[in-house]
Amino acid sequence: MISVIIPTYNGLDMLRKSLPTWFEQTLTKDEYEVIVVDNRSTDETKQYVESLLPEQKNLIYLYEPKPGATNARHAGAHTAKGEYLVFADNDGLFNPECLVEILKVYYANKDCAAVTCKIEIQWDGEEPEWITPYKKLLGQLNYGDEVKYSTWFYLNGGLMSVRKDVFERLGGFNPDLIGRYLIGDGDLGFVNKLHAEKAVIGWAPKAHMWHMQQVSKHGSKRGIALHSYNDGIADSYAMYRQQHFRMNGTMWKFLFRQIGVVVKKFIERTIHPKDLDNYFSYQQKRGNVRFFGLLLKPELRREIRKENVYD
Repeated sequence: MISVIIPTYNGLDMLRKSLPTWFEQTLTKDEYEVIVVDNRSTDETKQYVESLLPEQKNLIYLYEPKPGATNARHAGAHTAKGEYLVFADNDGLFNPECLVEILKVYYANKDCAAVTCKIEIQWDGEEPEWITPYKKLLGQLNYGDEVKYSTWFYLNGGLMSVRKDVFERLGGFNPDLIGRYLIGDGDLGFVNKLHAEKAVIGWAPKAHMWHMQQVSKHGSKRGIALHSYNDGIADSYAMYRQQHFRMNGTMWKFLFRQIGVVVKKFIERTIHPKDLDNYFSYQQKRGNVRFFGLLLKPELRREIRKENVYD
C-alpha cells in the first residue's frame, strides 16, 4: 500500500480543487489511502473532508493541533498504513498516473529510498516575465523526461515520496514552525539527511504536480522576497544543527559574516534599487540573521535543540 499525506491549514478553496485528483488515480482504492491532516483550520475543511468519507472509503480525516507542516506530516505518517509515503501539498493538481509512476520507480530499483517528482507552476493569471529564474523557490522541479537515480536529487514537499522505514529511521522532517515562529528547515532538513547517508533517490518524470499559484501573491516581488527570507532562516538553522546546537566559533563567524553581507547588500540596494538578484539575496541574508535573534528566546531555544521531533 501507498499512503498520501496532505497537510492543510485554512486551504479549503485549494483543497476542493486538489483532493478530487487523488480519487482519480489509476490504482484501485484498496491499494492506496489518502490522509488529510487538518492543522487547526478555522474554515470548513473538516466539514468538507468528512462529507466525502461515505463515498471515498480510502479517505482519512485527521486533526493535528500542533501548528506547522512538519507536525501535520508527522501525524499523517504515524497513521499511515502504507509501505511508501507520499507527501503532497493541498494546492496542487495531480495526474491520474501519479501514484503508479512513483511505485514503478521504487520497483525498478530495490535500493531506492525515496522518489522525487515533476512539479510545474500553474498560475491563475499571466506569469510575470521577471520571475522565471526564481520559480525554483516556488517549488518548480524537473530533472528530465527519463527515470533515473541519484544520491543528490532534491525533493520538494509539494510532491515527494519516501519509504516509511527510511522516514522513521531518519527521524522524519526537521522542525519548521515553533509556536508562531518560522524557525527550522522542515522538508529541506529531511532531504539533507538523505544526502548525508547517500540514499538512492529516484526521479519519476511522469508523476506530475501542477502547483496552483496566485500571481498577485506568489508571483509578486514581495512573495519571492518572503521565500528568500525564509530560506535564510532555514540555512542558519541547518548550520546550527550541524554544530550540534552550539554557538561555537564557527557559528559566531557565520553570524558576523551574514551581518556584514546584510549591510553591504543594503547599500547596494540603495544604489541599484531595481537589481532583483541583490534584493532577494539581501532578504535571504536578513533571514540568516533573524534566526540568531530568535535564539535569544529561551522557550524557542529549548525547542530548536530537539534532535528528533518525529515522536
